[in-house]
Amino acid sequence: MGPFLELFKRKKVSIAIEDRLRKIKDGDNGERENFIKEYTPFIVKSITKVTNRYIEIENDDEFSIGLEAFNEALDKYEFSKGSFIRYAETVIRNRIIDFHRKTRKSNNIISIDNLNLMEIGIEDKSKSSNFAQIYDIKEQILRLKDTLKTFNITLEELVEESPKHMDTRLNSIYIAKSIVENEDIKKELYRKKMLPAKKIIDTIGVSKKVLKGNRKFIIATALIIDSELDLLIDYISEVEGRQKRGISGLSNRS
Repeated sequence: MGPFLELFKRKKVSIAIEDRLRKIKDGDNGERENFIKEYTPFIVKSITKVTNRYIEIENDDEFSIGLEAFNEALDKYEFSKGSFIRYAETVIRNRIIDFHRKTRKSNNIISIDNLNLMEIGIEDKSKSSNFAQIYDIKEQILRLKDTLKTFNITLEELVEESPKHMDTRLNSIYIAKSIVENEDIKKELYRKKMLPAKKIIDTIGVSKKVLKGNRKFIIATALIIDSELDLLIDYISEVEGRQKRGISGLSNRS
């Protein structure tokens, strides 16, 4: 699934929060304390999403871990990463998971070690991304895997049968986007759990050969584009934006 995984750009940090974050990064400890105090309910909520139980600020070790994680997020956040809130929530979740794992309380929490990204053909982002983002990608892949099951497609099949040439891959992404944008075709895709080939050929103007040869990749890409799996959507957009320059007439390629 290599260059398969970006169409929605990450949301920019709101101006108000960005100004406050800049003050904090410039060493304004008073602003940091006020910011943490205001976002304490957010910290508690983020922890609760992992533990599935009520958190007591005074007594729970998890709250101390979450508070430290929020501070860590303030220190390590980069404005190019997009939403600080989303980033902070991910850091908190990962630190709580690590804490539970170390204290042997992680039986009911998904272990990120259960899924090796390299084994299913996705780029190893560990050299360029933080732990939080890697965990998020793996989590979203698991959700995609469940959706693909309803279309009788496995991740292993998807990796094996994905188009090898970049122009073919870009063409397939174009077809997937066109499917999602056409409400009738999209509804039929979900209803029949297969590509409505004749309707796609007549409407989008692609060949039967292209659809047949890249069926699983096109379906999976369409499902991602039509989902809330933002990191996978971002990956598609990144690859498409990087590779598409200078390539035209993709819809007629085979």
